[in-house]
Amino acid sequence: MITKLRSSATKAFSLLWEPGLAPALFRWPVFSATSFLMVSRLKRLGLHPRTVIDVGANVGQFAVAAGKLFKGASVHSFEPLPDCYLRLQTAASKMTNIRAKQLALGDRIGELEFHVNSHRHSSSVLRLSKAHKLAFPEARESATITVPTTTLDEEYAGTELAQPVLLKLDVQGYEATVLRGARSLLSRVDHVLLELSLSPLYEGEPPLEDVLALLCGLNFELRCAVDFLVDPLTGAYIQMDGLFSRRSKGSGPDSPRLPAAPARTS
Repeated sequence: MITKLRSSATKAFSLLWEPGLAPALFRWPVFSATSFLMVSRLKRLGLHPRTVIDVGANVGQFAVAAGKLFKGASVHSFEPLPDCYLRLQTAASKMTNIRAKQLALGDRIGELEFHVNSHRHSSSVLRLSKAHKLAFPEARESATITVPTTTLDEEYAGTELAQPVLLKLDVQGYEATVLRGARSLLSRVDHVLLELSLSPLYEGEPPLEDVLALLCGLNFELRCAVDFLVDPLTGAYIQMDGLFSRRSKGSGPDSPRLPAAPARTS
């Protein structure tokens, strides 16, 4: 509880110093403090993408923040859960630069079993791990549904994308599988923003070092962390949102820089 209160207070204090808060809070079709702060941090880091690919869009929190704060950007959002997709579609209908699709992404074309959790943010192709249930007991599986799935390579084959391109993944432990289905697309991507679990929160989720090795092999290097998830029981960091940038020609090995950022607890 103390950790949650501290995190909420830190986030509220951070919001007070962000320009454009009031219009966002009252005028955006969907507002999330986490997404507002995250996109604001990305802008301060010098990111100005013209194409944002938002995989795991939920109800459009990140999509709306990106569409509003990255001026001139086109946002492509993907969300498989029917109820979340309807809210995403409603938000997208109020903005001219967001396109929404009801799809899951992975490394093959077809259908997948998808585990719907009481806390929709934690829904995934993968089941919750014991560590996840201990840290967040309110997150529990409520249903299993079948959803259509494709790959990013298939989705964007032959499609021109305005550069630079930011790929954002929020797929609850399934990030590595989505990346394996995007090897061709990633040659046109400049930045990747994705969740990295410091210890697996889902059954079958690959360890952190495997995800880092995969991205390194795809010519990306870890630039910084823009947010952290805290275990409310222990106060330990258990997940971070890592920003990767394409490695420039002639650059040396990865030299990750991990500045501190306000932590989230859900």
